[in-house]
Amino acid sequence: MDCLWSMLGGIILFLFGMTLLGEHLRKLSGGRAAQALRRVTDSRWRGALLGFAVTAVVQSSSAVTVLAVSLADVGILSLHQIVPVLIGSNVGTTATAWLLCLRAGTSTADSALTVVTACIGLLLYLLVPKRRAWGGMLLGLFLLLTGMERMTASAMPLAETEAFYRLTALAVHPLRAVLVGTAVTGFLQSSSAAIGLLQAFSATGSMSWNVGVPLVLGGNIGTCFTVLLASIGGGPNAKRAALAHLRFNLLGTAVLLPLWLSVGGASLGDCPIGPVEVAAVHTVFNLLSAVVLLPLSDYLTGFFPFPSARRKRA
Repeated sequence: MDCLWSMLGGIILFLFGMTLLGEHLRKLSGGRAAQALRRVTDSRWRGALLGFAVTAVVQSSSAVTVLAVSLADVGILSLHQIVPVLIGSNVGTTATAWLLCLRAGTSTADSALTVVTACIGLLLYLLVPKRRAWGGMLLGLFLLLTGMERMTASAMPLAETEAFYRLTALAVHPLRAVLVGTAVTGFLQSSSAAIGLLQAFSATGSMSWNVGVPLVLGGNIGTCFTVLLASIGGGPNAKRAALAHLRFNLLGTAVLLPLWLSVGGASLGDCPIGPVEVAAVHTVFNLLSAVVLLPLSDYLTGFFPFPSARRKRA
C-alpha cells in the first residue's frame, strides 16, 4: 500500500512539474507559440513542423492542440491548416519521453547536479523577478524528473504484486492492451504522464514488447480525450478538428499495430522492453503515422456529422 501512495505522489509531482515547465517555457517564448500558429501557411509539411517545434518547446501537446482547435473554432485558421499542426504536435510530444530517459541509471553525482539545478531555479524564482520564468522552468524540470524517479522506485515493488500480474495478463491481448493504454491516458489527461508511467514499469524488466507496444499505441489514442473535451463547448469546426485528431491516432494504430504483430512481435515479443525502447516506440509510431497520413490530412476532417464548407484547392 505504501508503494501505491508513493507511486501516486510521483504522478502528482510529474504532472505538476510538467505543468510548471510548460507554463514558464511559454512565458519565455513571449507568446510566440500562438503567433507562430497564426502564421501557419497552406503547406502541410511546414504546418506539421511548426506543430512539432511548438509542442517540443512548451512540453505539452494538449496545450498546443487545444490552442489549435480554438483557432479553428474562431476561424483564424481553416481546418485544412489545423490538422497538419495537430499531426506535428503528436510527434513533438515524444520529446518528453526522451527527456525522462535521463533518469535511467542516474548516479549520485547526477542526483546532486539535479538538486543544485533546483536550488538555482528556486533562487532565481524567489530573488530575481526578471529571471523568474527561468527559475520556474528549472523547478518544473526538477519536479518532472523527481516525479519520474519516484514512480520508477515505486514500480519495482508494485511489479511483484498479484494485481500487476493480473493487469499484465489482461494486457497480453494486443487490443486489450490498447484499451488499457487509452483508459490510463484518458484518466491522467496526459500522454506524457502515461508514457512516463509505462517507462517506470518497463524499468523493472517485467514488461514485454508485446505488452509495451500496444500500451504506447493506446496512450496516443487516449491523449485525444483532452481535445475532445475542450471541443464540447465549441462550434462545428472545433468538433471536426478534435475528431480529426482522434481519427489520425485511430488510423495510425489500425495500420501499425498489425504491422508490429506480423514483423516485430515474433522476434521481440517476449523480450523485456526498457524505458529507452518505450521512448523509441512512441517516437517511431508518431513519425510513421505522420508520414503516412499527413498527405491525406484533408480527408481526416471529412465524414463527420458536423457541417463544414470544404475548401476548394487550386
